[in-house]
Amino acid sequence: MNGKRHNQQTINGKRHNQQTMNGKRHNHKGRIPTFSSPRHSANALLIFLPAFIFACCSKYYPETCGTVSAGNTGLYLKSSPDGDTGLAGMEADVFFYNNDALGRIDSYQRLTIGQDNFLDAASRKGHKTAAVICNPQEAGYDWGAVSSLESLYGLYADLKKEKPGALLMCGIMELDAADDGRFDMDVHPLCSEIRLRSIRCDFSGRSYSGSRLENVHVYLSNINSMAKIFHSGDDIPVSPVNTDGLYHESDRTFTCPEIVHAEIREGVGSETAYPGIRLFCYPNSSTEDSAGSPFTRLVVSGEIDGKRYYYPLNINQDGYGKAEGPCGIGRNCCYTFDIVLRQTGVTDPTLPVSGEMVEIYGTVKAWDVKNENEICF
Repeated sequence: MNGKRHNQQTINGKRHNQQTMNGKRHNHKGRIPTFSSPRHSANALLIFLPAFIFACCSKYYPETCGTVSAGNTGLYLKSSPDGDTGLAGMEADVFFYNNDALGRIDSYQRLTIGQDNFLDAASRKGHKTAAVICNPQEAGYDWGAVSSLESLYGLYADLKKEKPGALLMCGIMELDAADDGRFDMDVHPLCSEIRLRSIRCDFSGRSYSGSRLENVHVYLSNINSMAKIFHSGDDIPVSPVNTDGLYHESDRTFTCPEIVHAEIREGVGSETAYPGIRLFCYPNSSTEDSAGSPFTRLVVSGEIDGKRYYYPLNINQDGYGKAEGPCGIGRNCCYTFDIVLRQTGVTDPTLPVSGEMVEIYGTVKAWDVKNENEICF
């Protein structure tokens, strides 16, 4: 939880000053107020009553009734997935929690991220934990899912709802909220990216030397489809998708199936092809390949002389080019593959290929780390 406070300081040569709406701070007593700030076309909800008042509510939505002074607590969001730092215009859910034994919610706001990736949020003063979800998947939340910091840690994201170019991102930090406080917050995607940078066939010495791989599909199998948004421990697969080693389930159930399935329509021959395929998945820290916690795989599938073969590759596992650190797929990482197919693959897509079938070069890095470590496997 890293963040740097800016309290009436100069940032990038500019001074950040507190502003107010109509020169007044609007106080509401005796009811649960929700606020709207026209400056950001955002909704904000401040809670001042115990949680039991919401027992009759099934969903918890930001609504509009009044205004709130701008400049209570400002957050500058910093994110660099693949070098892209532009967050302006995206929606973000902002939660503040009291840093005490109960950790109850102080405020919840749905805001539009402004210029310079700035969120002009509102909370009461004091030591708080601030949590941000960019590109939220839900229109509202069950009260029990967000009423305390402990319950927020149990909130899940759904890979089936992810959209390329608008991936869910999150960040969390502790801060001392005060008038005109300014803080830097790091936000990162929950997803990791799997790239197929290059691929070619080298069937020399085989009876089918010179053959091409046709009708090629590249996809992910054993995909973890649910992951806790704010979580620092192991990510064991929940509701894995494409466990049959094929892509039909994700094509049928995902809002954007292209995040886990692509095609190479021109096929693959002896000349190196650079398809630039980018797939996305949630973290999977499984250390044992089993029915309950299967390894996520990158699968290349195609026809050689009219017969279909599969090349399922365990991602970041022993024997398949494991990087330093834990096995499996982490959060906010990029796994890049350069593949040479040496012989026909397997006919059962649920079985990983053996080492003599493929030659793989790969790089593994965090999206916001420029230096790459190349791994040959």
